[in-house]
Amino acid sequence: MSASAWLRAVISCARPSAPDGASSLEQRWDPDGAGVVGLSVRSLFDLWLRAQRWQPGDRIVFSAFTVADMPFIARANGLHVVALDIDPATGEPDADALENLIDERTRAVILSHLFGARAQTDELRRVTHGNGSLFVEDCAEAYAGPHWRGHPESDIALFSFGPVKTATAAGGGLARVCDGDVRGEMRRLAAEMPAQGRALQLKRLAKFGLLNAFASPRMFGMVVRILDKLGPGHDAVLQQLTRGFPGPDLLDRIRRRPSAPLVRTLGDRLDEGDEPVRRRIVPASRLIRGLGDALIPTSQAEEHSYWLVPVLAPNPQALVDQLAAAGFHATRGRAFAVVEHDDPNDGPPSLGARRLLEHVVYLPFDPAMPEPVLDCLAATVSRELQYQQVAEGEHQPLGRGSAGFAPDEPPG
Repeated sequence: MSASAWLRAVISCARPSAPDGASSLEQRWDPDGAGVVGLSVRSLFDLWLRAQRWQPGDRIVFSAFTVADMPFIARANGLHVVALDIDPATGEPDADALENLIDERTRAVILSHLFGARAQTDELRRVTHGNGSLFVEDCAEAYAGPHWRGHPESDIALFSFGPVKTATAAGGGLARVCDGDVRGEMRRLAAEMPAQGRALQLKRLAKFGLLNAFASPRMFGMVVRILDKLGPGHDAVLQQLTRGFPGPDLLDRIRRRPSAPLVRTLGDRLDEGDEPVRRRIVPASRLIRGLGDALIPTSQAEEHSYWLVPVLAPNPQALVDQLAAAGFHATRGRAFAVVEHDDPNDGPPSLGARRLLEHVVYLPFDPAMPEPVLDCLAATVSRELQYQQVAEGEHQPLGRGSAGFAPDEPPG
């Protein structure tokens, strides 16, 4: 969020509420009337599950690398979670594997689009709908502007405008919900919930404004050195600070309606069109070209907004350390988690997702980086990965069934 956009969001906290603000935003988001606004993607997903009124023990399949709160919410709604493994190189699951996981109790399949990439959905939707289940696109990381609202045949598509997202409003989510009855029930349930307070939205804006103030290279480097020397480390602290819903009592925190200031700020983000994405594409493409043979999960996707630029490394912590020595502060800590089966007998373990989680490093990419800085970052990563490959004796890609290991060897 730019300084001017942040200031408008702060000023919005003092403006009076518009009586039809939420419904007006939903109509702008989806002129066909399928839009629903919420406090977050988590809130919208919880509302959608509650609106379905499925039976306890009904099954829900998640692609196996996602934000940990999503399967937690499914379990809190009484559902049995099943994991669909992914390829760590592409970030996508296999439709044939899904065929083996779906049964007559499976109610929905949730695909997470990772790191800004738009995954292929055709075969997954075919299998899902062919077995009588609903197909969910979790597009929290793949916002590409208001023109793309997920595949029209998906039953629900979820988009996030949270604190670190490409088009951040410091919170908020928008969904396109195909079923009119379900959409109406979601709105009814939302109307019964308390609203997010203006003070809470202002507090969130103040926190993320402060974080942005410390984001300049000189200030950020100083903060990182202090946290790494005196505290638990910058990675852990920043992960906690940038979480949308820190602390316990997640359900209580997400079961709220967005405040009028947040709704207005979401509208401002829609007014930007695809500009937040377009300004990332050119510098991200330059960085990826500079990385050469490095394995960058999801980089081969046909559509990509480059929310994150991850790389896989045989020794990820060594790469983080080398980058820090060069003045680049990469991270391994994000809110991602590997989804595991509630019952191990449901299918094979999520080895591909585990490999991704254990070997990924998120590069400190910022679209405002000058080209020489991007080139230096790419060169530093490439040198370290080449060294690691020689040291490890590994030359095969970290794809499905390998991840730099023998096919049956667990990562570690």
